[in-house]
Amino acid sequence: MNNFKISTVLTPENESKAIQLIKDIKSTLDFLVNLDSESRVRLAKLSRGRVDFLDRSMVEAKAYPGFLPSYLTLEEFSKSMELKDGLHRIRAELSSLAEQTNDTILVVESEAYESARLYYNSVKAAAQSGKEGAERIAKELAFYYKRTHSSKSKSKNNSNTDSTTPTTTDKSKLDTPDAPADATTPNS
Repeated sequence: MNNFKISTVLTPENESKAIQLIKDIKSTLDFLVNLDSESRVRLAKLSRGRVDFLDRSMVEAKAYPGFLPSYLTLEEFSKSMELKDGLHRIRAELSSLAEQTNDTILVVESEAYESARLYYNSVKAAAQSGKEGAERIAKELAFYYKRTHSSKSKSKNNSNTDSTTPTTTDKSKLDTPDAPADATTPNS
């Protein structure tokens, strides 16, 4: 039963290569800055509604550079504009990569978690059948499973409406290896 959407291996070599490529990007863009929250607040922000103003100002400054204040050169204005445009293109690629990475992590974690729950249910069934070693494994896994679920329950203000807690009629689903994801709460 292989319902996995992603079945591949990220070799240590490929992981290292990807990390090195990211480091190379950071090294190439060695002028990037990290702002503290106060600096972020103080900076003038370019909203979407002001992009046309910015672009038109550049056009006019090139056509009529005599109106530039003495402390602002056309060269610096142009460099800022070109850098802004280039960084927007880079950010679009990085955002796409970040979104794909986040989505892939979500799928892979979901698949791994589903596998762990299926394994847990299988171990519980083996323990009920008296298989040697299964009871110890079931108890150990139950400890970790309950620990993560009890912290979620506490964070929900101790409400009894936790959808992961089976009702009395749902308990029959717990002993099957392929119980649905929302009904796999271990027995004590």
